[in-house]
Amino acid sequence: MNVLVFNCGSSSQGFKLFRTEKDSSLEMIVTGKARNVATKTQAGAFVEWSGTAGSARRELELSSHALAAEAIISILDESAMTVDAIGHRFVHGGAEFTSTTLIDSATLPGLKATARLAPIHNPNSLSVIEVCLRRFRGVPNFAVFDTMFHAGLPEAAYTYGLPSELAEKFNFRKFGFHGLSYQYVSGRTAELLGRPLDELTMVIAHLGTGGSSVVAVRAGRSLDTSIGSTMSGLVMSTRCGDIAPEVELELMRAGYGVDEIEDILANRSGLVGLAHVSSNLVEIIAGAEKGDRDCKLAVDVYAHRLSHYLGAYFWLLGGADAIVFTDDAGTRAWQVRQAVCESAQALGVVIDPIANQQAVGVEALISAQGSRTAVLVVPTDEEVVIAREVLERLEELDLAR
Repeated sequence: MNVLVFNCGSSSQGFKLFRTEKDSSLEMIVTGKARNVATKTQAGAFVEWSGTAGSARRELELSSHALAAEAIISILDESAMTVDAIGHRFVHGGAEFTSTTLIDSATLPGLKATARLAPIHNPNSLSVIEVCLRRFRGVPNFAVFDTMFHAGLPEAAYTYGLPSELAEKFNFRKFGFHGLSYQYVSGRTAELLGRPLDELTMVIAHLGTGGSSVVAVRAGRSLDTSIGSTMSGLVMSTRCGDIAPEVELELMRAGYGVDEIEDILANRSGLVGLAHVSSNLVEIIAGAEKGDRDCKLAVDVYAHRLSHYLGAYFWLLGGADAIVFTDDAGTRAWQVRQAVCESAQALGVVIDPIANQQAVGVEALISAQGSRTAVLVVPTDEEVVIAREVLERLEELDLAR
């Protein structure tokens, strides 16, 4: 059986094709990513992939995630790859979807109703799902939710300081995202440290080319996370992160409509709003190193907000066994890792500067000998988590039949 996984980000479209054996082990046969999808960067959009037949890259016009999905499926067709089941990363399941869900006529309307909960992600995922339902008729599709990892957040962590009747009426609460990444990275960190997951405390920073967040983890469970809604928390590629609510109120008083404000905060803010030249952190760091003042400010603001959350969760946990950086920017922007860790030496967080600079896109322990907290770079693998979820759900459905 072959399981195709689509990982739909805000500006990227990851995919992997796994072959599963009777013992449920997974063998990855194709992996790739469509980059710079429907976003502003200095580089153009392209799909890159590798597998048993080698590696390739194709530059394309990718103005939407649906077009990216069509391109990826065509690439698989060219190699005569078969697909028996499909798993989709779905960012926000709301209160209704808290476990992996078969996508069918009964569940699809509910999934479509969640579009407003994550306007940057859920509509993109739904568009990819529609492509797959059309191109792979009869093949089961499953939605696997980022919010699942945070479903057990303590009440004090997920409750907002709002009138309780309003919070209950509109289901205003912190949900948390990047859960598939945190599920993988927390488990992998335990393996690398050679310790049981249920004995560890860790702070993980998922720093993506689109969205970013930080989470406090104890015994494999989320205690708190920076991203309560899709635009809160860290400064992100195009999203503002935490801002005073008065900003939105003042924009409304100035005559800006709700949709225009949403566009400003979701698509024109963050790194691209500060640096202007790009939404990509690595490109902005390069600009800062060349003396671009706007780029330098963007990097400084990004690192400052990241330090804030790392410190907050270090305090919340009473110290941490590990601090972990993951995803594209987290594994590549060594300058940011250096900046935030240098300010924490008094807390016993000390990195090896050479190990840190060499750890670009690879697993690595970058803390110095004698550091009280281990500091690691761990590339994420959300797709393998999704594939495992799909296999478990298929088995459950077969047992139910």
